[in-house]
Amino acid sequence: MMQAMPAECMSAMQQMMQGGMMHGAVDASKAAGMAPADGNVPDFTRAYVDAMDAMHGPMMDGVMADDPDTAFVRGMIRHHQGAIDMARIVQQHGDDPQTKAWAEQIIAAQEREIAEMEAWLKEKGSPEAIDFGQTGGTVWSADEGGSSISAIGLGTGTVTTTPIPVAPHNVDLTPDGRFLLAVGTPASGDHGSEGHGHDGDAAGLLVMLDPQDLSKPAVTVEVGAHPAHVVADTQGRAYASLSGADEVAVVDLANASVVERIQTGAYPHGLRLSPDGTELYVANVEDGSVSVIDTANLTEAARIPVGTAPVQVGFTPDGSRIYVSLRDENRVAVIDTATREVTGRIEVGPNPIQMIATPDGRQVYVANQGTEAAPNDTVSVIDTATGKVAKTLKTAPGAHGVSVSADGAFVFVTNIADDSVSVIDVARQEVVGSVPVGDRPNGIVYGPSN
Repeated sequence: MMQAMPAECMSAMQQMMQGGMMHGAVDASKAAGMAPADGNVPDFTRAYVDAMDAMHGPMMDGVMADDPDTAFVRGMIRHHQGAIDMARIVQQHGDDPQTKAWAEQIIAAQEREIAEMEAWLKEKGSPEAIDFGQTGGTVWSADEGGSSISAIGLGTGTVTTTPIPVAPHNVDLTPDGRFLLAVGTPASGDHGSEGHGHDGDAAGLLVMLDPQDLSKPAVTVEVGAHPAHVVADTQGRAYASLSGADEVAVVDLANASVVERIQTGAYPHGLRLSPDGTELYVANVEDGSVSVIDTANLTEAARIPVGTAPVQVGFTPDGSRIYVSLRDENRVAVIDTATREVTGRIEVGPNPIQMIATPDGRQVYVANQGTEAAPNDTVSVIDTATGKVAKTLKTAPGAHGVSVSADGAFVFVTNIADDSVSVIDVARQEVVGSVPVGDRPNGIVYGPSN
């Protein structure tokens, strides 16, 4: 693949290494007496400059890899994405048929080469060594677009991607570590135009996998229409939210069968158990509520109005508060679990999806996914003491799922539009690396070493 790299790409890489591309656009704008913030700059000029600015930092990060081949490929991926972004701008603002034709050709060629380069990176393994210190264990991502699970070994830095029987939207590890659970619609093997290799008309499945060897035959349980998320308790039960049926299916893992169905609000999605396991909170996207389920009698005990499009919930370790992402409000609601009332709302980034609290309860990390057309690449870090965003971290496009290591040292974020997992060092409050995984990773879960 390296030998077959087109001549124009090689030339562009040479320019990048010499620093011309890194500073050319900025110098040009200064020479013209313009800046992106200047109100007199045309929209298309601002869009071009923004695209170049968005490209420069990731390109520089890419070429800083220790391995020269990896540095080349990582830098070129970001360069190609910059070319795609510029081509899309001329498609939107340009008038000349020739420039639009060139843009279409550029997008097709660059997307193909990006896919080839990303595949090369995945074969090579983790492109950059991340120092996890004393933190061991494994992180699993649910690669919905690839109908696979990617396992990231923190001790070795290796990534293993394994096909499974569903296009998984979410994953969870049972408390005893015996099963890795995934939910989704059956894999069809057809990765169509939307990038989802699943059969949307078939009944959804819960898949029970051996976390030590994902290639072993999986046990599947038919749960119902459009399963979204799954969590497991200490009593051998799993709870799967069924967005297409407005209910939660309760699965007995020992018998691999559904033993109960609990009605919820409209379109239940993300769900989490309280730290003591007595309650299950479920975010109902379409009616703006959170269902509170009593796990002793398996009934809905309350339904709390929270705001527009709640997607996921996250408890503080002491169980006193729960945070709810309000996707269409760009906010997070805070619920007092004792009173079951909303006590506050916190502004975060565009279209927040998943969130998780650190084990010490001091912070909540919120992944801001953005939209399909404009994927966002930030994580909002909420200080639970002040109820405000203390810092915003830059990950990669389409920040979606969030998990945290048991020792609280690292937070892991799936990036749907980048096919990667970003690693955040909690003490340093910065992204320290990125790991390539399967296609369109959604849910994510950390598991400690045995």
